[in-house]
Amino acid sequence: MIDLMIKNGRIYDPGQKTDFIGDIAVHRGKIIAMGPDLNMEPEKEVNAKGFYVVPGLIDVHTHINWLGNYIGMPADLACIPMGVTATIDAGSSGVSNYRSLLRYTDTCEMKTKIMLHASAGGQIMTKQYSENVDPGVWNLDLFERAFEEFGDRIVGIKLRISKNVVHELGMRPLEEVVRLAEHLHTRIFIHPTDPPVPMGTVASYLRKGDVMCHMYHKEGFTIFNGDEVEEEVKNARKRGVIFDVSQGKGNFSIRLAEKAVKMGFLPDTVSTDLNIENWNSPLDFSLLMTMSKLMALGMEFDDVLKGVTVNAAELYGTSGDMGALKVGTCADITVLSLENQKIEFTDKYNDKVMGERILKPIATVIDGKLLYCSSDTLAVR
Repeated sequence: MIDLMIKNGRIYDPGQKTDFIGDIAVHRGKIIAMGPDLNMEPEKEVNAKGFYVVPGLIDVHTHINWLGNYIGMPADLACIPMGVTATIDAGSSGVSNYRSLLRYTDTCEMKTKIMLHASAGGQIMTKQYSENVDPGVWNLDLFERAFEEFGDRIVGIKLRISKNVVHELGMRPLEEVVRLAEHLHTRIFIHPTDPPVPMGTVASYLRKGDVMCHMYHKEGFTIFNGDEVEEEVKNARKRGVIFDVSQGKGNFSIRLAEKAVKMGFLPDTVSTDLNIENWNSPLDFSLLMTMSKLMALGMEFDDVLKGVTVNAAELYGTSGDMGALKVGTCADITVLSLENQKIEFTDKYNDKVMGERILKPIATVIDGKLLYCSSDTLAVR
């Protein structure tokens, strides 16, 4: 007997170019078979007829320091019922308090990694209290110890360079965080909303593998110079800088994103910036709603799905095992419904876009464990 069988679904993985109606067999945390009409007896079975069966969704930008700071949300509760199987905390903690966050994530079913904030205390509050990003108070020894002991759980260093964070420091924190990342052999994640210099200048600092978050923000300097994407921003992408949506409540413009999508400047990864303030909010809501919104803005389903599976897995550091459906990989699986339904999306500027399709969660499997299942799987179809 095997642990789990997902039956009769549309097995769909654009990263693997997989698309067929059939079954997935799961045993001891792994996918052991895929194909039509698998003849195995399962302990549990999910009827996925009429639904997409895709790799487990990975949200690479959230804040899950639940009870550890003001903006933290409960990881399992916020993500698993929405089809998300793994996430990265986006700098909620720094070298002074990251151990408590890691200990919390040890209690979660969600797979989690963290960005270590450049500020020792992390990103405690979004607006009311800005973190101290003065490089003069960074403790190199503590950074080295963190990466030596927990490097497999830390994906890089987070830094916000908004004017209300850097103040008179200007670009010095960014200059120094690049040096720090090179010393630690890691990447950086940059929050650039309302930066002190043009976005092209910000992008020029970033190296291959570094991440530009909030790519569609509309505060101060943006990725556009007039009607065109800034040349230095384009050059950054050419040399391998990763561009992430990290939507959030205040770091996303529908009109700017629509313009960029029409011009073909698409995100590499799709994420929410979900935290206690925007979780279940109309402006952000969930990863599936962010995906649906980007489809309403002109992105293809395949491109959106790659941004939360194969591309996200590469950023997560598990390319080839997570973010893919194939025999032998970990059984992180999401079952989705793609429905024709009118839905109005909005942003903080009160701009709106009407969507014609919406993604809804049906089931979530992490390491072979069925952790969420909608009653829609019981419907006769």
